[in-house]
Amino acid sequence: MLANAVFTVGVVLVVAGVVGWIVAGILNRGGSRGAVPQPGEIWWATVPYRDGEGEKRRPALVLAGDGRSYTILKITSQDKSHRHDHIEIPTRTWDRRATYNSFLDLSAPFQLNRLDFANRAGVVDPATWQRVAQQHRVGMPLPAGRSTPSPAIRLLSTLAFVAGLFAICAGTVAPWVNGFRDEMATAARGDMPLHDTGRTASDQGSSGRAYDSTLNGVHFADSTGFWVGCEGKPSAVTFALDGKFKRFTGTAGLDAITPKDVVVKLVVEVDGKDAATVSVSRTASAPLDIDVTAARTLTLSALRTKGTCGNATRPYGAVGDALLHQS
Repeated sequence: MLANAVFTVGVVLVVAGVVGWIVAGILNRGGSRGAVPQPGEIWWATVPYRDGEGEKRRPALVLAGDGRSYTILKITSQDKSHRHDHIEIPTRTWDRRATYNSFLDLSAPFQLNRLDFANRAGVVDPATWQRVAQQHRVGMPLPAGRSTPSPAIRLLSTLAFVAGLFAICAGTVAPWVNGFRDEMATAARGDMPLHDTGRTASDQGSSGRAYDSTLNGVHFADSTGFWVGCEGKPSAVTFALDGKFKRFTGTAGLDAITPKDVVVKLVVEVDGKDAATVSVSRTASAPLDIDVTAARTLTLSALRTKGTCGNATRPYGAVGDALLHQS
């Protein structure tokens, strides 16, 4: 259950990280409907030519605006170092792909409306903004960090994504680790699951194999299954012990797939002699603790005594945590 909860939390964190990246990208582009140009920001906008004939999409520095109308200065990539009404500005502060600086035209502002702006490119450097403010009327720029929340969102999203991946891995690996740890502990005690011993005889090929079973409401991840004889003759499976073990323990019962009214008599034989007889059903299981010291074989024999069997793709009967002990 804990592993499932950890896995679920991991998935939620990964999804949150991905959503955060998307939101950060939108904010970084600034092209969403809720974004409005602010003084000191550089936006891509459609700016008319000075002679009034035609227009061009270019970066523009926002000086001031009221949400509908904005005052801007145009920016050009052409070398205007010979002109006194243009100043060179560091392009890489707002366009990381740029290989050279641009020039800001200080000569005359343009008036644009909100629909002329496409998306936000970045923020002008403080030195340039100070010089612009000396020559033109400008609005108050946003406090540092407020206009560009995307780096913080991107960092938090990355942390959530990485934490989510770790949680997913932990939730996935934990059951395997627990199972491996249980197997190692069993091996250290000198115990062996019954289904790991060799089978010398079986009425049904899948009798005596490992199964995941629920017996009388209790889940046994490691069970040894056995088929039930439903036609008046017991179904049996025999295991080779070869004198290596001293005790056989487990919990006998019928798996949850068994029809509700079926009752089964299970006989455990050691070297051909009855060692235990129990009656089991879906709502009644029975503990087994049998002396097998120096025994050569162990046989499980099951016969339906009540109820009606149905079609099944796996054995009705199982011994949960069926173990052979060497001490």
